[in-house]
Amino acid sequence: MTVSGSRRRPLVLRLSLTAAIAATVAGSSVAFASPAVSAPMPVRTAAAPAFTAGLCEGTEYTPSEQMLDISGIRLDHYNDGNIVPMYGTTDRGTSAAVDAPVCGVRDVDGIAKSEWMYCTDFDLDPCAGVDENGLPVDKHNDEMGATVPSSGNPDLSADDLAVISWLLQNPAKLDGAVSGNGSEDARSARQTLVWCVSDYDNPLMADFKSLCDRNIGDDERARIVEIMNVTQTLDLVRKTPATGTLKAGETAVFTLNTNMYRKPINVQSSAGTELTVCGDNAKATLSANQLTVDGRGDAPTAVDLCLTAADGGDYSVTASVIPDSVENLHWNTAGAQCQIFASFDTVRPALMNASASVGYAAAPTTTPATTTPATTTPATTTPATPVVPIVPIVPIVPIVPIVPVVPVVPGAPVPSQPVATPAAPAPSAPKQATGPRPVAIDGGAAEQNSGRNVAVAVTGLGLVGMAAAGAVALRRKRS
Repeated sequence: MTVSGSRRRPLVLRLSLTAAIAATVAGSSVAFASPAVSAPMPVRTAAAPAFTAGLCEGTEYTPSEQMLDISGIRLDHYNDGNIVPMYGTTDRGTSAAVDAPVCGVRDVDGIAKSEWMYCTDFDLDPCAGVDENGLPVDKHNDEMGATVPSSGNPDLSADDLAVISWLLQNPAKLDGAVSGNGSEDARSARQTLVWCVSDYDNPLMADFKSLCDRNIGDDERARIVEIMNVTQTLDLVRKTPATGTLKAGETAVFTLNTNMYRKPINVQSSAGTELTVCGDNAKATLSANQLTVDGRGDAPTAVDLCLTAADGGDYSVTASVIPDSVENLHWNTAGAQCQIFASFDTVRPALMNASASVGYAAAPTTTPATTTPATTTPATTTPATPVVPIVPIVPIVPIVPIVPVVPVVPGAPVPSQPVATPAAPAPSAPKQATGPRPVAIDGGAAEQNSGRNVAVAVTGLGLVGMAAAGAVALRRKRS
């Protein structure tokens, strides 16, 4: 695999600096000011039995059994509360001469804690090797005493301590390589940045001053000191909605306020939700669960975080971070001719935590719509109904029987009126009616009709038959 120049440089620099350390220590006697008063020893309740120590984070080779075996004099040092150096960051050093940083193990509340120790004296012996018997030795294979806790490096100023503390707690860049503990190159970048602070004026660093100026020059160091001196804040509140609940699928907005700049902040949201940086937050990036905010000074920056949930329920967002502090460093050394190491105390610092929550209303229960197949009814042909012409209806006028009153004139024949009589034997020859013909109401001729057999008898001048057994009907007939 091809590695870019920016990725190779930390490795080349590490090898050069390691060689410089070996040459300087081998060829001269370096005066060393004793470290400040040692930190108090932890109180132990019981001695630990011999054990094989675990590897430090990101170790990329397999150390020997002697390096990891904590027994004999090394176990005594461990049980006394001291850190026990085990191996270097690479396998290129001999058992006695190791590359910095160095992996060491110490007891923390009854637990063996393995952690990387970074050199803060460019030209002193790490004093972190072991011989074939597993005994601690310096690079000359001279037996060493315990590596005991220290209160710090007396050659460093308060600002130097603050910057080194920040470098061991946060990722920084060295010409593109990101510093950290997770890999050989990352550790090399971190160790070089530490030397840029602790040994910038050391003559052996002259060839690397331009590298230090590019990556951790005066302005960047001032920015870090500023960060380390502020009162660090971490606050998380719900922004939208300020109160009440949301419907499933809607977005809730939380605001994180912090002045811990360029420091990864662990941000988590409840299962089943998606969390993103939203709004005008050009200075904030969220990678996996790590939120990093860019800035400087004491004033906090507000970062909006958007959360979306698909189902009803209560959901939360939490943020946690170990605040930067000079007190987060653990210092140790094996003696006047040995390196003073600084390591990040991953146990002692207390987390800063902030959280906020929001409720989502459950979606209404809906019955899935069912589709009923359309029923096709065969077309039927209805025979056409013949159109019957509409005949105007003529009102039926009831026929009122009219009985004409015929005056009786003596000596004159009286016209007879048809009278319906009960059925009786009809005379052999009916006699024709005499007298004038009746006149119709409207002046037309009228026709007399009688029902069945009607006998009309005229005797003298009187009307013998009356319409006693039937009615006389007049049917008008136009003439």
